[in-house]
Amino acid sequence: MSLQHPNKGSFFGPALVGACLGVVLCVPMAAYCAAWLGDTYQRRALIYCGFLLWCVIGAVVVFRKTYRSETQRLTFGKILQWCLSLWLWPLLILSSALRK
Repeated sequence: MSLQHPNKGSFFGPALVGACLGVVLCVPMAAYCAAWLGDTYQRRALIYCGFLLWCVIGAVVVFRKTYRSETQRLTFGKILQWCLSLWLWPLLILSSALRK
């Protein structure tokens, strides 16, 4: 009888933590950009929601592309790389599409 956990592999490790922390770091960045670009409350709210939606979609895309190959420990630099990737995710899709 094996003593291994029956759901081994269900936690996605550094990729999941990186995506979640990246989204958390994107929240104040989106708020700052919305405050800078919007002059009315409604415009700031729409800009903020748009930026957050952009980052959440980016988190899903980047996570799906990297969860199997992400094995390194999380460092501050790695978390910043995840955060940057959540903002620039269309470039990641474009580069992978051009490689195929």
